[in-house]
Amino acid sequence: MKASALLLACALPWQAWSAEPPLRFIAPLNHAMPFGGFEKDKLATGIVKDLSDAIAARLGRPAEYISVPPRRVGQVLASGGADGVCYVAPDWIDGNFHWSPPVLEQQGVVAARPQSPPVTRLQDLAGQPLGTVHSYRYPQFEQALGSRFVRDDAPTMLINLRKLAAKRTNYALTEQITLEFHNKLQPQDGLKAAFQTTRYRTHCAFTLAHPLPLDRLDQAVRDMVRDGSVERILARYR
Repeated sequence: MKASALLLACALPWQAWSAEPPLRFIAPLNHAMPFGGFEKDKLATGIVKDLSDAIAARLGRPAEYISVPPRRVGQVLASGGADGVCYVAPDWIDGNFHWSPPVLEQQGVVAARPQSPPVTRLQDLAGQPLGTVHSYRYPQFEQALGSRFVRDDAPTMLINLRKLAAKRTNYALTEQITLEFHNKLQPQDGLKAAFQTTRYRTHCAFTLAHPLPLDRLDQAVRDMVRDGSVERILARYR
């Protein structure tokens, strides 16, 4: 064997071994556009994918996605079955994780049809079925309304907005950006934000079950917020 061929043969296994492994992100199956679009239960597009892809790229690593039912997100992450999940807040999932700096700030809203009765305070919604998402937590409504917080669960927020447009409910709980995305696709529905609820920050959460370059991940998030990358991702879906 020639020396060059021998060197190549020896180099290939080392290169394969030394290649940076992918960052494995959870794709919760109750995401819908603009946050997550699925094809055959595989995350294919959306804000969450774009954010996670960009974070991995800044570390020189590919991103992989593991589709997980919403109730198992915390369990899979805590056990090390995935490296991270983006677009999440500490009171949304149970477990001990490393939390990144804030990535996205979102405005919660009560969506309504033009003909829906006005809402001036949360108590106006007591006892009324509200479009909610399976496994989502709504602490503001739970605290304000108690037993008179009536959930009408659907698999995703977009399905709730379709139910609202079809007059199956008077109100749905969502985010401003999701409502804008729906109205961009279905302007004839005329859905509106009847009431602003909590404004909240979301993060990426990373497992503590195995070593990760947490400082570099945090820096990637800070840099993306600072240099406008996060806003440019959001702009694609507005």
